[in-house]
Amino acid sequence: MAFSQAVTEFSKPKRGITSWQPAANWEHALLSGNGTMGALVMGQPYDETIILSHSELYLPQKQSKQPIDQASRLNEIRSLMLQGKYREASLIPVDQRTKEGYTDARDPFIPAFDVRIVQQPLNIKKYQRSVNFETGEAIVDWQSEHASFQRKLFVSRVDSVVVISIKGTELINCSINFEHLPVEWQQWQFVKEGVDEMKGGVEDQWLTYRSNFKVKNKSGLEGYEGVGRLVLNGGTSEVEKNKLVISNAKEVLLLIKINPSYNYSKSLANDLKAYLSNKSVNYDDLLARHAKVHGELFNRMKLNLNGDASDRLLNTEELILKAKHKVPLAIIEKAFDAGRYNIISSTGYNPPNLQGLWSGTWTAPWTGGFTNDGNLATAVSGLLPCNMPELMNSFFDFHERLMNDYRQSAACLYNCRGIHIPAQATNTGWDTDFGETWCLTFWTGAAGWTANFFNEYWLYTGDKNFLKNRAYPFMKEAALFYEDFLTTGKDGKIVFNPSYSPENNPGNNQSQATLNATMDIMIAKQLLRNCIAAAKVLNTDRQKVQLWESLISKMPDYQVAADGSFREWLWDGVEENHKHRHTSQLYSLYDQVDPDIMNNPELVKAVSRTIDEKMKFRIAEDGGEMAFGLVLLGLSAAHIGEVEKTNEIVQWLSSKYWSNGMGSFHNVGALFNTDISGGLPYLISQMLVYSEPGKVSLLPVLPPDWSKGEIEGVLLRGQTEVKKLSWDGKNVNVILKSAIDQTITLKLPGNFSSITSTNCQVKNQNNQSNTCLVQLPAGKEVAIAIVLK
Repeated sequence: MAFSQAVTEFSKPKRGITSWQPAANWEHALLSGNGTMGALVMGQPYDETIILSHSELYLPQKQSKQPIDQASRLNEIRSLMLQGKYREASLIPVDQRTKEGYTDARDPFIPAFDVRIVQQPLNIKKYQRSVNFETGEAIVDWQSEHASFQRKLFVSRVDSVVVISIKGTELINCSINFEHLPVEWQQWQFVKEGVDEMKGGVEDQWLTYRSNFKVKNKSGLEGYEGVGRLVLNGGTSEVEKNKLVISNAKEVLLLIKINPSYNYSKSLANDLKAYLSNKSVNYDDLLARHAKVHGELFNRMKLNLNGDASDRLLNTEELILKAKHKVPLAIIEKAFDAGRYNIISSTGYNPPNLQGLWSGTWTAPWTGGFTNDGNLATAVSGLLPCNMPELMNSFFDFHERLMNDYRQSAACLYNCRGIHIPAQATNTGWDTDFGETWCLTFWTGAAGWTANFFNEYWLYTGDKNFLKNRAYPFMKEAALFYEDFLTTGKDGKIVFNPSYSPENNPGNNQSQATLNATMDIMIAKQLLRNCIAAAKVLNTDRQKVQLWESLISKMPDYQVAADGSFREWLWDGVEENHKHRHTSQLYSLYDQVDPDIMNNPELVKAVSRTIDEKMKFRIAEDGGEMAFGLVLLGLSAAHIGEVEKTNEIVQWLSSKYWSNGMGSFHNVGALFNTDISGGLPYLISQMLVYSEPGKVSLLPVLPPDWSKGEIEGVLLRGQTEVKKLSWDGKNVNVILKSAIDQTITLKLPGNFSSITSTNCQVKNQNNQSNTCLVQLPAGKEVAIAIVLK
């Protein structure tokens, strides 16, 4: 039997983090995951807790047969809205829910179980915990007066197992067991109502865990099981009090697999044991197989802002503390890498939920689900430009699994064809939020926003089969809803009734129920334009194209508010409310430059004013809550060229919202949340390269303190990749690779004195507009050197 004997202690990963103390709570744990199973490593030397999770573990709740019948009262809602009785309109879904006895809630995300590893405690002389982003390993090193030990963990993307290794310079004596996550007193009622059994077991060299659920719903999930296989190099193990007690081992290796159960009466234990019995018991072999896949994904992209070498070596606690005084470039580099690592590790069967893949609590905030009014969109926003396009399938698969629910929701809530996606979801596509304040059934934009990601995949990859068979059908169903839902006012313009701007209310009205929220209009226009473009590519649906063009022509025009800002609601008498974490009215600037705005200087100025007002609000709260709102604000600033504001937002996002284990937070220093792990790398990529099909803009929003740097592996719309972009003062060098023969317009970051290439044709140089045409041959790297004036 082969074992790895060497103990490499206290090494600092080239790309990763180190921390000088164990996690104070689960939110500061080290993270590892393969997209399906996740591990939170606390890092205690002698009494370790590792919290495991699985992407499908959403505790079933009681479900109705269909969504509420809001459609039967839609005329009543619309009449009240037009009368300005917004609160009264928002109460109708609440009343309807009560009448129907509709008590549905989202299935909440729960942890699987804890792995406890206990050794005889000794005084600690030296300690370090670390994460290697390139291999996915969470490592704990410690040294006592007599010996050094190292405990390593990763979750294999290839073998689908959690792998734990313990080695030391002395023989290892410890106990290992599986147990349920401790339940706090205020959580017991919730757990008792939903969980029937939580049972850890042990036999020979096997650890087991079983848990089943009291409620059965249409998801079919009845429980789950986990099995651990213990393999020793030397020494012995025996069973004591439901634990495996290990004596005098040279190395301890534990392989763990968790599976959801859809028929709890039939145990999965034997199948899991058979699976683990067929796996290698050599840590290095298992790691090499995993790291080849995980590492290839992670290393596709690199950011170098020339951060100080000494800052890069700091522990996360020191780096975060230093950033309170001045944000070092090293923490921006570190947050960029950590964000991509977290998203890779939590994307698999499902896209990342609010907590990615991890949970150390029975009662996750907002049920740990998928929030479609910004959180999920931000989490997956970096998958395409940050060079992980295949991971988008988890997002597409998730929504396609729920299509029947979405169709049913459109019919029950609005008597419309097509699809309606709820603002929040887990296992169903039905709305569960009917509050008077957050009247989320009035928000109709989720399907259109989701559809834009389908379209974006087509723009980035040029996969026409995907466009034909997945993107366009989804987009058409989202558009079909609007064909039925939209109404027309006396002036011939379309009215969105009801409407909703997440999750804000006008300054002169306490109700969030509104008419003509700018975001709703933006989403509809974007969706219909995308449908028109796709239909023309596919040479289909000419009559539909005419209908969609007619709808677009009747959309309300964007407006400047009395205070000079960009209006959030396009309805007379509605006042702005800038003191809010969302910036929904800037939706059409999140991902691309909106020509309706950019071709109108007054609207650009108004957008800038809105960003200023939102920044004032954020500054007053020292960054404030809901970090993903900052990402969206930063993207809007970047896409209108606001360098200083974008840079300030990136500095906040990089320094205020990260744990000591470099998991990201929802609020400053608290509330574990994965959103900005996807959003911050995306924002930084947009600052350095912006693209549309046939157009590439280099360094459009480059902060002055990023005077020298490079980025590798940025994907662009139009089937092009920036293999490498580097800049140093007036010298800019870029290597592009296109999958197709094409000529692109290259926009440069200023007037240039020369632009040369040895292997492509550069022509029509226009120094006044800082542009030129570049011929890109299919499949070949093209190097371009630019000298700015």
